[in-house]
Amino acid sequence: MPAEVKILVEGYTNAGTVAQMDGERTQPTISLVRDEGLVMVVDPGIMDNPQILVDALKKENLSIKDVNVVCISHSHLDHYRNVGMFPAAKTLEFFGLWDKNTVEAWTENFTPNIKILRTPGHDDTSITLLVTTSIGDVAICGDVFWAEDFPKDPRDDAYASNPVKLLESRELILKRADWIIPGHGAMFKSKIESSIADPVPVKNVDQKIILKCKKCGREMNQNDRCRCRPFICYNCCECELDCYTCSCSHRIF
Repeated sequence: MPAEVKILVEGYTNAGTVAQMDGERTQPTISLVRDEGLVMVVDPGIMDNPQILVDALKKENLSIKDVNVVCISHSHLDHYRNVGMFPAAKTLEFFGLWDKNTVEAWTENFTPNIKILRTPGHDDTSITLLVTTSIGDVAICGDVFWAEDFPKDPRDDAYASNPVKLLESRELILKRADWIIPGHGAMFKSKIESSIADPVPVKNVDQKIILKCKKCGREMNQNDRCRCRPFICYNCCECELDCYTCSCSHRIF
């Protein structure tokens, strides 16, 4: 029997229309996957009111207690903040399958109908679930695609850790999936021609201008981005001097 996939809460983002990060609003798409005894919620989100998710499960004749696995597509807070709503469920993420304070490695063939693919680029910890259903293979991919045709070019993803790898992950999903559930939108049909219309040679992507700073508007390449906040340039870095990750505030401008 094939698995079942359903969107519980359709996500949204206004990241493509706001000029400053202060005005951004976001909610990831939350999906339900059922495969025999598996009841999985993917990306439980960052909703204003978690009751929205409770009510969505209720429409599927499910409660919080019925969910036995929660999957996190990648380690950006808007996708996993509500994972604590499911204290009895195991948690599937890039580093393993967690059961309370223990973790074990997962295999690509998670179930007969669910494959786990590593799909880095938007985030180094990104994974995609490729689920065999009655309508074909459905890829639940987090922010490898935010929505259908958005961002059109991986270099326009303000949060991408590596646009080169993101391009490769997109091509992998487009080739293997019949349908795609993106990180912040409705499910759409996978079309191989919907990839970048004018692709940049992979070797040259890092040398190209990939985005603009969300604060000052200056064009940035990979080396100009704040490590902690990749949507701003190092000149606009807001990190404290004792930040152990970011070196921006220690630079001499």
